[in-house]
Amino acid sequence: MLMRRALPMLRRVTAAPRVPVAAAALWIRLPVVVRSAAPPRHLGPAYSTQQQPSSPYYHNTPAPLDAQPTDMDAPYPDPGADGFVTASFYSFFAIPEPQVGALRNQIQLEWARDLGVVGRVYVCAQGINAQLSVPVDNARALRAWLEAAPALRGRVGPFNWALDHSRAFRALHVRARPLVAAGGELSLDTLAHEPEYLTPADWDCALRSDRDALVVDMRNTYEFRIGRFEGAVCPDVDTFRDELAAVRAMCEQRGRDAPVYMYCTGGIRCSVAGAMLRADGFTSVKTLQGGVVAYGRHVRDSASQASSLFVGKNFTFDKRRGETVTPAVLATCDQCGAECDTYANCANINCDLLFIQCPSCAEKHRRTCGSAQCIERSQLSHEELIKDRRPPKWPHRERVRPELVIQNGIGRDP
Repeated sequence: MLMRRALPMLRRVTAAPRVPVAAAALWIRLPVVVRSAAPPRHLGPAYSTQQQPSSPYYHNTPAPLDAQPTDMDAPYPDPGADGFVTASFYSFFAIPEPQVGALRNQIQLEWARDLGVVGRVYVCAQGINAQLSVPVDNARALRAWLEAAPALRGRVGPFNWALDHSRAFRALHVRARPLVAAGGELSLDTLAHEPEYLTPADWDCALRSDRDALVVDMRNTYEFRIGRFEGAVCPDVDTFRDELAAVRAMCEQRGRDAPVYMYCTGGIRCSVAGAMLRADGFTSVKTLQGGVVAYGRHVRDSASQASSLFVGKNFTFDKRRGETVTPAVLATCDQCGAECDTYANCANINCDLLFIQCPSCAEKHRRTCGSAQCIERSQLSHEELIKDRRPPKWPHRERVRPELVIQNGIGRDP
């Protein structure tokens, strides 16, 4: 995929002029205008118990830890109609390189075979990052698996339950790769410089008491398009790598002791970015623990969406493509301009354009971007498309930027 390496630009949706942050970057705020399975086998011997760590995500001791209770993720949410619940978790700790591949293989085999898990899991020498769906009847068994595995025992905090539940992934894919695409090697020494984690309630209190605080959306452009915190700075970027460059420039301008508040989908990007900033000498870096997902649960638990500082939908990297935090709709259909915040991928899999499409345009253009080529290929079955799979029609930037592809409501061909 093509990645922009220059410092990105930041944009706003109002008519006010742009304000420079650094020589090669601009930023402005984007105000919101609307207010049980059998016990699994595991690698390695049994270990004696040790003291539990205090950090929710970083575990700096190589010693084995105590197993956590198998019911620590209760109460379990109500599953979707298909019986699945969706959650995420991540943790930073050392896994010896020779064991990474073996752990990856074991998770791939046993989670799919024994627990019915589907989703996306990354494992590397610095820990684990997972987004998954599991049959609700196996949720406790999944925790039991984690606490029985010597490499993971005591190191994975409570599951970050989603807002809306279903089988959000087609299959389970476990990969040995970096936990996030930070654009360079990320060490546990760097990750040890943890940011300050604020619970959703504390985050709410902090932002309401300091309306001039620098609040940065650490997500990509297409994510904040359908939902964001009021007054947040939303860098106009397509990759986490570009986001890091933009937020560092903002923090440099404001001073190394000035507070900065960061949020993302589930928290891991802010944990990484916050640690990198702290390691670089920025002293007051605060992040939303559990990300927008946890904040959305906080809003629902408070039974008052009207009081939410986040407005709209939280974008998700799965079949749901988003979950509602508040009913406000911030975006419009990329083809006809009607009010809409439902993302779709072009039905032509070698186009796969990510864009917002209303039901009327989905029917009119056969769930495609509207180009003649894509409409023609949409008539093929999924199996035929796979058999006749072609090279990607667009590089990454164009694929997530519908304004570069759709002209007068119709997608163009290269």
